Amino acid sequence: MQPPSDVPADVSAPALGAVHRFHASELPHVEALCARLFGPTRVRPLDPQARLHVDIEQCHIGQLSLVDIRYSTAMEIESQPGKDEYVIQTTLAGHCEALTEGQSQHFPQGSTLVASPTLRTRLRLDGACERFCVVLRRRAVEHAFREHFGFEPPAPIAFATRLASGNGRDEPNGLAERGLAERWHALVGYLRAEMRTRRTGAANPTIDASIEHMVVSTLLFDQFSGDGATLPRRFQPTLPAYVRRAIQYLRRNLDRPLTMRELAEHCGVSERSLQVGFRRSKNATPMEYLRLLRLQGARDSLLRAPQQPGAVTAIALRHGFAHLSMFSREYRREFGELPSETLRRAQRREG
Repeated sequence: MQPPSDVPADVSAPALGAVHRFHASELPHVEALCARLFGPTRVRPLDPQARLHVDIEQCHIGQLSLVDIRYSTAMEIESQPGKDEYVIQTTLAGHCEALTEGQSQHFPQGSTLVASPTLRTRLRLDGACERFCVVLRRRAVEHAFREHFGFEPPAPIAFATRLASGNGRDEPNGLAERGLAERWHALVGYLRAEMRTRRTGAANPTIDASIEHMVVSTLLFDQFSGDGATLPRRFQPTLPAYVRRAIQYLRRNLDRPLTMRELAEHCGVSERSLQVGFRRSKNATPMEYLRLLRLQGARDSLLRAPQQPGAVTAIALRHGFAHLSMFSREYRREFGELPSETLRRAQRREG
């Protein structure tokens, strides 16, 4: 059965593995649908008088969300605060321009853009633009980083906006760049073929984890050169044993006050050594890192919590924040939205 011609804002999420088609023609519905697929997003037609329509196909493979999307007119799309999604988009047709941190880049047909959640990105699409997108949640990327490199990721992970373009045989590293681009384009072709297969329900969901692993591994290794050589110098390829022990202790004690003296004694080193070890490996003091762990833990809980009175306060206390106003202020500074907004957004996604 064909879906309705215009999808309301509360459309339910597709079943895992299935391909679902969405259509929307009214701007509020288009914006709500894009927010569900890509995280908080503002969209508007470049020509307010133009007829607006969006056609979308989506399916889930593991924690990947694959999205094929085309608008009927030229559009401007801008990510909003509170975004938790990485979006890797390949231009299938037409042209896309991306403005990130004041720099403009052009993405013609065949090129690939990576939008990181902590970098505000504004896209301008021409009327012929069609994009194939791979959407990944921040937690999945950070988990894969730990598995591949054996230490905590930089906070946050922000990818280069442009994946290898593959242009310029005679440019420095041109052949290597072209190889990376060809590999990613082949991977996109495979994902699109897998999506087409799933339209008939013929896919084997047991391979989903392998596909997800291949995509995330390719993204991470292309960005960080496999051995971590391109990571910022302040991050060590392996964490000192006492720093790993300190992090484990911090994670186990998010709900109670901690001091540097207590942490150093637990790890068997001096407070100065602990400070230096954290600064070199995490670019933060132990107490700054504890604050980040508490905020991220609270965010994870908010994204899973039921909507009920006192939920934000209970989660704040459980993660060591005794003052709700301070918790809200620090949370907003870190994630760009209030804790209550995260809670409401999580409920809308599940509704």
